[in-house]
Amino acid sequence: YHLYRALWSAKSLGMQAEGVPSDYHEYQKQLQYDIREIPARTKDFFKALFRVPSTYVGEAISLDQSGDVTN
Repeated sequence: YHLYRALWSAKSLGMQAEGVPSDYHEYQKQLQYDIREIPARTKDFFKALFRVPSTYVGEAISLDQSGDVTN
């Protein structure tokens, strides 16, 4: 559900990103998830448009290192 939105958000922030889908089956609450994506995508669009700063208050993590640093 988040792949399309994550790729769009990364691109709007000037990042190069590739997405890998996990599966293509429908979930038990498929319609609910599809409807939830509408406000989620709208929110992300406006956050990118107005460059809303992140609420993450920790130190920045370099993308040039192993992902193990977040464990």
